[in-house]
Amino acid sequence: MITVLWVDDEIAHLQSHIRFLEKHGYKVLTASSGNTALDLLRKNRVDIVLMDQMMVGMDGLETVSILRKNYHALPVVMVTQSEEEELMDLAIGGEIDDYLTKPVNPSQILLVIKRLVMGTRLKTQRATREIVDHTARIMDIRSHEMDWREWVSIYRSWVEMDVASKGSLADEMKTVQKSRFDDLAMDFSKHVEHSFPDWIAGTGSDSPLMSHNYLERVVTPQLESSSELVMIIIDCMRYDQWLTMAPVLEKWFHIETEFMLTVLPSATPYSRNSIFAGLLPRDIWRFHRHRWVEHYGVPGLNRHEHEFLSEALKRLGCKRHSNPDYVKVSNRREGEVLLHSLSRHLQNGFLAIVVNYIDHLTHGRSELDLIRDLAPDVASFRSLAGTWFKSSFLKILFQTLAARGATVLVTSDHGSVFTTRDTRIRGRGVSGSIRYRYGSNMSVDSRTAITIRKPAEWGLPDDTPAKNYLFARSDYFMMFQNVPRSELQKFRSTFQHGGVSLEEMIVPSIVLKPKNMK
Repeated sequence: MITVLWVDDEIAHLQSHIRFLEKHGYKVLTASSGNTALDLLRKNRVDIVLMDQMMVGMDGLETVSILRKNYHALPVVMVTQSEEEELMDLAIGGEIDDYLTKPVNPSQILLVIKRLVMGTRLKTQRATREIVDHTARIMDIRSHEMDWREWVSIYRSWVEMDVASKGSLADEMKTVQKSRFDDLAMDFSKHVEHSFPDWIAGTGSDSPLMSHNYLERVVTPQLESSSELVMIIIDCMRYDQWLTMAPVLEKWFHIETEFMLTVLPSATPYSRNSIFAGLLPRDIWRFHRHRWVEHYGVPGLNRHEHEFLSEALKRLGCKRHSNPDYVKVSNRREGEVLLHSLSRHLQNGFLAIVVNYIDHLTHGRSELDLIRDLAPDVASFRSLAGTWFKSSFLKILFQTLAARGATVLVTSDHGSVFTTRDTRIRGRGVSGSIRYRYGSNMSVDSRTAITIRKPAEWGLPDDTPAKNYLFARSDYFMMFQNVPRSELQKFRSTFQHGGVSLEEMIVPSIVLKPKNMK
């Protein structure tokens, strides 16, 4: 039961309001002075305080000032006859959560209590119902061919509701038809298994925006209409992590949000090279064989991105911008160097930036127990990424670009998925990533991973006759037979990428248009 503490030196005149709240299931404690209120707080669990300002002795603001020394998160609503703006400013500035002027009706009181105390819970419950209903509709048409737009829609809805609920939606879903959502994740992998070759072969407007056509479909149209264009690729950024950054940017930019599907594997050597080259990995290998490196763990897998970008822009007819500047930022010092030299980098009107911080954070969490302890789940890891952004060079960069009037494109090469289940593989010459593998004569349980026997049809290099690829489905990670238990524990409950999941393959494609700052 929610407990309300109502503080007013004329509390006897408010009995009808108190009875109204009690009728709606609230417990109401009353106090006729600030001192009595503070004493009740020490002896009772209170969820919200309604505070009169004009009281004999210690007034409302004085009481709140003392209250806040020990109760920092307790919602407090000022209820007073005064409509003076100065008092309103003092109240809000004094950590008051809301302000009502007398006379108030019971419905006003009920509404403010619901908003401040139950708002997140009610939003979460509503979001849960909407997600369950949406999922039910999807499940009802599982036997039919689904459009990629429907998968983007349900993923977007899920993420936006979970972020708005500060992660409590995910907690709620643990107890609401979890198996149905597991089935949904597996269905997405089956949809990709069926549709991916058609997606990459498609040239019409109905084909999805993907890594290899991002330059053609997003970048080149913006180049034609922008005097300064900056393309920022935030490596390994999930949509929920972007949503922690977007509110900060709203005061500087108009934000247009679309989505892109990554090529496979959903991993940097493939998906990011595809963005810069405007080509599938198969075609990068065919046309730029001396620049293609696929061996997992070899340094410099993306060292030709600048060259790929220049050649792609020439091929797409963007001769005026065929010599763009390119900067890779891996730490704060490199970010500060970029900020100081921004005008020089934008002399030709187009700058491409790769930001590696979230990728480093993702891999660091897998390797360092400290980061894993700080961010044990999806919501806390998202919060960690948002905290970094708010004090990062990237935030300053966005603000500077808005002031310059530059158009900014933001996307990611891939996201990541929280892995919880392992599956075992067999094969020869198998690469080392746990979400995707390539090698010869590999085998895996088809319920847990997709096996690709004809790589070229999936836009992948077919440089050896027996080569095949494996992509983990949903939240699985692939390990060899007889691997030690300690090795399994190392990768369970970590963020990984390279496989087939909504979180890895659906990434935001953002266009930021600067607002008129004058």
